[in-house]
Amino acid sequence: MKFAAMKFFRRSKKSSQQPKPPKKSVQDDLERDKYRLYHPHQNEYYNYAAQRGNVFAPWLELPAPILERVFSFVCPHCCDESYETCEQSALEDACMLCDLRDISHAGQVCKRWRKTAVKLMYHSIRIDSVHYCEREIDLSEKRKRRSRFDRNGLPEDTASARLLLLCRSLREDPTRLGALVQYFKTPYMLRESSTSVLARTIAVLPNLRYVDLPEGLFSDDPAYHTLKLEVQARCPGLRKMAYAGGSERSLEALGGGNIWPNIEVLELTRINMDPAALRHVLAVLRRLRALKVSDCRIVDDDMFKYNDVLPAFPALEELILINTPRVTPDGLVSYLSREDAQKQLKVLSLSQTGVQPPTLHAVLARAPNLTTLSIIEQIDSPFPAHSGPIPPLTNWSLQTLRFEITASPATSPYSSITSGYYNYLASSLFAGGLPRLSAVYVRDQDFPDTLLGLPPPMPGFAGGQQRPSSSSSAGMFGMGNASLSPSSTGSMGGAHPRFSSNNPFAAAFGPSRGLSGLSLNQTLEIFTKGEDDIDWGSIRMDPFDAYGGADSGSRSRSGSMSGRPLSSYGLADVGSGWQAGGEARKSVVVPGTGTGSFLAVPGGTSTSGHGRSASAASLRTPKEDLWPRPVSSHGAKKGDRDLWR
Repeated sequence: MKFAAMKFFRRSKKSSQQPKPPKKSVQDDLERDKYRLYHPHQNEYYNYAAQRGNVFAPWLELPAPILERVFSFVCPHCCDESYETCEQSALEDACMLCDLRDISHAGQVCKRWRKTAVKLMYHSIRIDSVHYCEREIDLSEKRKRRSRFDRNGLPEDTASARLLLLCRSLREDPTRLGALVQYFKTPYMLRESSTSVLARTIAVLPNLRYVDLPEGLFSDDPAYHTLKLEVQARCPGLRKMAYAGGSERSLEALGGGNIWPNIEVLELTRINMDPAALRHVLAVLRRLRALKVSDCRIVDDDMFKYNDVLPAFPALEELILINTPRVTPDGLVSYLSREDAQKQLKVLSLSQTGVQPPTLHAVLARAPNLTTLSIIEQIDSPFPAHSGPIPPLTNWSLQTLRFEITASPATSPYSSITSGYYNYLASSLFAGGLPRLSAVYVRDQDFPDTLLGLPPPMPGFAGGQQRPSSSSSAGMFGMGNASLSPSSTGSMGGAHPRFSSNNPFAAAFGPSRGLSGLSLNQTLEIFTKGEDDIDWGSIRMDPFDAYGGADSGSRSRSGSMSGRPLSSYGLADVGSGWQAGGEARKSVVVPGTGTGSFLAVPGGTSTSGHGRSASAASLRTPKEDLWPRPVSSHGAKKGDRDLWR
């Protein structure tokens, strides 16, 4: 028994019969290097397969920039450098957690791949609560903590667990991993509840440019005072910050130039402080590019005008004004009279300000580099056409226009006071003063009909059906004129006699297309939305394609646009409510119905002609049939019946 135990603990000796690998001599390496030195052309024919064990793998030798480009398609959100929150910057039709898993698996292939993958993964960090794919069904069941007496189990807070694991990884290696993080985005509930863990994570991120912070920090809530001091001390390179009512003292501290001197985006909400002090703070921020002002009564025309004592208002690329009634066209024109302001301004958004649509032409004429303009107003008076001729909207660089004019709730719903404003917009489009315009957003469903030259539909109580008169008789007796003399019919472009006067297609062959005998001469994508509509409907206006003109293919591509314009600096006002892809119904104009509505077209995603693009909701339910095939009275076949009903 003793010898058996000794034999059990005895180590097994390796067999000496195994051949040992030959040792590489130093002399062979020197001869090989010497040969390559005197024969550099032989490097082109160097056998990589012999070096890597008879396996030719050229993808393992890819340069780092090319490898980063390849990995950016594996995990797109790692390249997200926007200043938007975690909810606004989410990718559609993608699972960010699965993409992160794939790039982490790719980093385990070799050391070179790992170095590139780690650099990309920690560049822009995003924490999501759940998987946006089918894996969440199985993983949610596995995360529940079941016991003998609790079969249902409590779900685990995955976002908090992921934040704790990330905090541990960054604090264990802050020199190499913490220095890589520049963008850090977390869900709303996580950043509101886990402030202590968030502060410990931010403490090791010295190169951070953007981070999602709780809302109480922007209004100097005492509960987030420690977190704010941590961000000021550890993250001096932040690019975006917001200040709400109650944080005037913190905003004034920016004037010293020691706290966040590299801010590029600034949001001010309900700020009540000295306008001179605010102007001094804005002048200190040399890298300021975008400014959003909401509900600030202190902002008026004097803020934008020249002053000998105060510094000049900074030249911005994006300016958003919301509920600032003291800002009038005089202040903006004075601001845009400066050469640096004209070159920089590209996005201008005006909502409930002193700038009204009749005076908008003065601002547009002073902004030669403006690409996106938004004006949102609730009006209670009709368009002032009696005061005199108003110049049309003219700008040679404008690409996107949001002209959302609605009636005030105090006005009568039957007054239709908004029609004059949209007629002014249509006349500006017909005048050709906006040649680069490709997308227009309006709150009038009949605006596309105005551009086509169709008359508004008559209501049912206006009278009975009348016999339509032909276009030939209308041309002979000059219908619509005061005299009964025959009108001139010598033009070859007149309407064909076989088209009746109320035919919508007769306008395409006549000389008087559109408003006041004018026609649209550019490709546009019109987004419309009524008062009772939820989704935005889009219709493509291509006069060259519809009327059989030449170069219709290139024109249609130039006017295509997928969604509402988004702010380039994460300011949600310009793009709130629209996602990329355009939530628009697909429909066609149905004339002669007496309702003036659009008829939905089932299936397909074509947007040629005047068709409307499909919405995201319709794409999620492909089995829905808006035009079902008729069946016999006997019913469907046996094989087609649903056995579960």
